[in-house]
Amino acid sequence: MSIEIQLKSHFLDSAPDNSTLTHLAIICGALKHCLGNAKTMSFIKLTYIFDKTINLKANAFSSKITLLPWTIDNDFKKSLIMAESNHFIELLTDKSSKEIKISLTDKGDIYLSSVETHHAFADYLEYLKEIKIPENRFENPIIRS
Repeated sequence: MSIEIQLKSHFLDSAPDNSTLTHLAIICGALKHCLGNAKTMSFIKLTYIFDKTINLKANAFSSKITLLPWTIDNDFKKSLIMAESNHFIELLTDKSSKEIKISLTDKGDIYLSSVETHHAFADYLEYLKEIKIPENRFENPIIRS
């Protein structure tokens, strides 16, 4: 079974922040706009970006040394499972480190393009486009209290 998503403009203005469509847009957007030169993103980096983006947290990426505390909630987990099971993302295991890495699939890219064409979730996507945080910041993170 697969989910096909068609965006209708009359639903986009009223979509709640915790909706699956919003979460899919943030997950796909992070994997497209926040990778830098990498082809995949670590689970820890994606969870950090997701948590700060869903709340549009100001200055979450301003420090070059420390990270703000963050949470992995059930809505994120459900959205990640839905994104993977419907082939919007691909979960990979790094052979050397045994870490989970995540990449955007063609289907996820098509969904994100549709979202951007309709100017849906623009605040979140603009926020994601501003994020410049390297993967190595998540290898041994220093978390502010």
